[in-house]
Amino acid sequence: MNRSSILSRFLVIALLFLGFAAPLFAQTMEGLQMAELTRKLQLTGQQQKQLAPIVEQRDKEAQALKTNTSLSRMQKFRKIGEIQTNFRNQAAKILNPEQVKKLDALQAERRGKLTGH
Repeated sequence: MNRSSILSRFLVIALLFLGFAAPLFAQTMEGLQMAELTRKLQLTGQQQKQLAPIVEQRDKEAQALKTNTSLSRMQKFRKIGEIQTNFRNQAAKILNPEQVKKLDALQAERRGKLTGH
């Protein structure tokens, strides 16, 4: 087998893997986010059940925004802020005041990492 044939086969296999792995990766990331929120906010089982669809919706909106090519970078930045604010407000209805403070701190920490501060 020549080098270009091997490379072509590798590329096809990689693309097939990505097609199958992307949904699994998204589910894994969502699961990791819920695990992190559960641990850091000390969520009860009931809170986990209530918060899971809110996390899922936030992630779907963020993914749709990421793939939207009609918006400018600044428009996307504003929209992701709206998505996060909406998530926080919905989560605050489920969490106790101490958990809301911890969530706010987590979101501030993530914003700092994204902006380099």
